[in-house]
Amino acid sequence: MKLPEGQTPEEIADLIKDVIEDKVVCDIGCGGGSFMVHLKKYAKEVHGIEEIEEHASIAADKGFTVMAENAFSFPLPKADVYYCWSKDAMGIFMKARFEGTKGIFIFGHTIRKSLLDFINTLNPEVRGTDFKVYITQL
Repeated sequence: MKLPEGQTPEEIADLIKDVIEDKVVCDIGCGGGSFMVHLKKYAKEVHGIEEIEEHASIAADKGFTVMAENAFSFPLPKADVYYCWSKDAMGIFMKARFEGTKGIFIFGHTIRKSLLDFINTLNPEVRGTDFKVYITQL
């Protein structure tokens, strides 16, 4: 799935609704929760990870459960779908792979060509059949 640049959080949530519908979604780098509001329209549950405490607090004030920590400081919480718009998306991908995290991973517009090159080097035997990656913009 490839999304054109410049789309709003609401438009992106609408585009991925079939992937997140009735699933538990973890927004990694959720900021103040503005995207989580739109994800909640379709997902069964939405929670986030945000290392900037002020931003995590804003998301929590909107009713979301948010871990105010760096995503690299603990194992990723259990979810069906992980959404990451962060500049650290390549690191999140590597962390999830190392930890054996199961789920669907959706990466946002900050991903660079290096992630696609890395993914293309993984053959199905290495990647496994239950590890899915969606790249929205390269």
